[in-house]
Amino acid sequence: MPHFKALSLSLPELPCTLSCKENEFSFLELYSSCVFKNYSLLHTTSKISNLKPKEFFLTLKQNDKNAKEFLVKCDKSSKIAPIEIAKNALMLLASNQKVITHNLNQQNITPQFKLPFIKEINDFLNFEELLQKEGLENKEIWLEIGFGSGRQLLFNAQNHKDILHIGIEIHLPSLEQVARQIGLLQLNNILILAYDARIFLELLPKCSLSKIFVHFPVPWDKKPHRRIFSNAFLTQCARVLKKEGNLHLRTDSYEYFLYSLDLAKEFKNFEISHQKNQQNSITSKYEARWNRLNKDIYDLYLLQKEPLNIATKHYDFSFPKITSSPLLTPSFKKQKFVKEDYFLSLEDLLINPKGDKKILKISFGDFAYPETRYIIIDENLKYFREPPLKTEANFKAHNLLCSLLKEC
Repeated sequence: MPHFKALSLSLPELPCTLSCKENEFSFLELYSSCVFKNYSLLHTTSKISNLKPKEFFLTLKQNDKNAKEFLVKCDKSSKIAPIEIAKNALMLLASNQKVITHNLNQQNITPQFKLPFIKEINDFLNFEELLQKEGLENKEIWLEIGFGSGRQLLFNAQNHKDILHIGIEIHLPSLEQVARQIGLLQLNNILILAYDARIFLELLPKCSLSKIFVHFPVPWDKKPHRRIFSNAFLTQCARVLKKEGNLHLRTDSYEYFLYSLDLAKEFKNFEISHQKNQQNSITSKYEARWNRLNKDIYDLYLLQKEPLNIATKHYDFSFPKITSSPLLTPSFKKQKFVKEDYFLSLEDLLINPKGDKKILKISFGDFAYPETRYIIIDENLKYFREPPLKTEANFKAHNLLCSLLKEC
């Protein structure tokens, strides 16, 4: 994570706006933790030309053993892509400090070069509007989950230019490297984002995809609950795939292959076929490694015979009007509430110097796919940047939080 260490720390008077290269940064407000000593969040926004502003936090931590030493870094729970944006913000702050060490070395590729291709989950909440805005409506759509080095994603985009290719990858360095390649190759038929694909599928309209690729996913043999293939995942695939659409799993794990095959047999809408050691037009980095080791490769194909018709649920993540609550005072204490199928953890409360603005940090939702979010508290309560993903577990946790705030 981008950071610098400094002897003492002198912040500009807030709020303030500073410029760095093509970036304009606004450092808005400092919030101090009620739980962790000498820990703060600096609310920061970035604007690049006519692109959508980015909003995130920087963390400031004073060394417990040496009060003169500070660590300033990009906050993990609000991190953004491309990471160069956060690096530029940190460089601005570091320029007037006595820096001990840092990892803010700049790359030749600017954030502007990568930004058009990297999307955020909020962009997909209105999928049709996104496609229209990007000039990609009425295109056939392929989705690749966990594209890694991007070899297949880029190969498909270059060889199928009339198709929109969406790539999902949670490893940010891989995401940014592929964004760089998209720009260098001047491809305009790819959208990529860093997100959990299992939840991303829930946001897509039904019958919107023609192909889904899941190549060499982590087998998670010792933690099978973390596998991307599950009953819920296949249910969503069956909903978003068009008739005659195809889901393709490629793996070197025979155990994972058998596990996925057994899952697929429970779905009558899928026509199942499989092959062993089939040669593809493009070889991924992982596949090249397994080929050198003479490992077997297994392919599982699920052809959609008839899409599943699943009713879409609507969730309201707004907050009631709350004038005050003992939960939101400087005496805040961490609490965790564990229910049968979800949880809610109150992690921290951070308060600005005047005491009129606060940030509540929470973790919540499904045990296997938890979320960490910030809630901005001033006259009203609202989630930072965007509401949580519209899942049943998240909605239950949100309602529990609302109840706790009103009861106190």
